[in-house]
Amino acid sequence: MHSSATNEPQARETEAASIRMVAVVGTGTQGSQIAFRCAISGYPVSLFDALPAARDGALQKIHRWLKRHVEEAKLTAEQATAAQARITVGTTLAESVANADLVIEAVAEKLNVKQEVWQQADAFAPAQALLTTNSSSIRSSLLAVGVQRKDRTFNVNFDFPVEDDLMEMMWNAETSEETKSSARAFAISLGMIVLETRREIQGFSFNRIWRAIKKECLHLFGEGYCDFAELDRHFALTLRTQYGPFALMDKIGLDVVRDIELSYFNETKDPSDKPPQALLDMIAQGHLGVKTGKGFYDYPHLNHEGD
Repeated sequence: MHSSATNEPQARETEAASIRMVAVVGTGTQGSQIAFRCAISGYPVSLFDALPAARDGALQKIHRWLKRHVEEAKLTAEQATAAQARITVGTTLAESVANADLVIEAVAEKLNVKQEVWQQADAFAPAQALLTTNSSSIRSSLLAVGVQRKDRTFNVNFDFPVEDDLMEMMWNAETSEETKSSARAFAISLGMIVLETRREIQGFSFNRIWRAIKKECLHLFGEGYCDFAELDRHFALTLRTQYGPFALMDKIGLDVVRDIELSYFNETKDPSDKPPQALLDMIAQGHLGVKTGKGFYDYPHLNHEGD
C-alpha cells in the first residue's frame, strides 16, 4: 500500500482542508473498504447501512483488515487502534451525514436506489458537503436529478482500497472547479493514484476498457466457447497480471457484475449488453464470488469478502 495512506490527521489537513469528516453510505464490499482506507488516513468516518447486520459486518471486516495490516507491518498497533476509534456507525442516514464534509454513496448499483440516497443525503448533509458515488457505471448527473448541490457532485471509483491505490474520478458538466480541487486533494491524502475522466461518460475511462474485456469474457463463457479457468490462465500469463478476468469478477461480486451489465443494457437497449444467462444462473444459486465462498472459483479458505 502507498506509504501516504497512513498519514496522521495533521499531515493530510494541509492537503484537503475542506474535507475533515467522511460519511460512507452502504457497507458492502466497496463501502467497507473505503471506510477502512479513510480511517487509516486519519479521517473520522461515519458509516451507515439500512441493514443493522451489514453495519455490524462492516465493523468486523474493518477490524480484520486492521489486524492484518499490523501483522504485515503496514500499520503499528497504535495506528490501527486509532483508526478503529475514528469509525462510528449511524443508525439513520440523517445522523450519519449530519457532520460530513464528503458523502460517499456505495449502495446497490441500481439507479432508483442511488437517487433516493442522494436526495436524502442532499437534504441532511451540511451545505458545504461534497456528494459522490462509487458507482462504476451510473453517471453522477443522473443521480443528481433531484439534488440541489449539483456543483458539488462527481463520480469516484475505488479499485480495491484495502489492497491497492488505484482510483478513478469523473466530473459532470456542473461540477465546480472548487469541488474538483477538493476531491483531488482528498484522493492525494489517501495515497491514491488517480485517473481523471474530464468529461462525463458511462463507466469512466479505464473502467470502460475493463468492462469491454469483461463483457467479451462473459459472452465467451456464457455461449460455451471456452473454459473460464483456461482463459484466465492465458490472460494472466500473457499480460503478466495477478488475476484473470473471471477471478477479478469473483472479487468484485457476481451480483455487482450483473447490476453493472444491466445498467449498460438499460441505457443502450442493446441485447449484447445483457448479462448472459449462465451468469444469472450462478447468482440464482447464491454463487456470488469471494464474498460467498464460491463464484467461478471456490474459496473455502477465505472468510468471505476476500479477507
